[in-house]
Amino acid sequence: MFWKIKVLKRKPGEKEAKKISEKIAKQVQPIMPKHKWRVKLLSKFCPNNPAFLGLTVGVGIHMKLRLRRPNRDWDFYPFDQVLDPMLHELCHNAHGPHNASFYKLWDELRKVHFHSFK
Repeated sequence: MFWKIKVLKRKPGEKEAKKISEKIAKQVQPIMPKHKWRVKLLSKFCPNNPAFLGLTVGVGIHMKLRLRRPNRDWDFYPFDQVLDPMLHELCHNAHGPHNASFYKLWDELRKVHFHSFK
């Protein structure tokens, strides 16, 4: 469950960003009760490192996702390229470090969610 979804007001395409964020939240919401996961705030961010696609701040407190390609404000990533980092960040609610248990859970979540696109 997500308590609040926030988009960057200083970027163009605010409505599209909100729509993508809500769709991502809706996609993963069914798995959250099973794992007892909650996220107080889901927001967007634009880090300087172009490879940085997501960030978890505290367990269940704040998750940040990159929706846009670096330095291209109107070029949003495809849905599945935002969903995968979201699944990654959710796994941090169960496993802090990137260890075998983390990757096992991430693979399980990927199988469930990406299978639904086929």
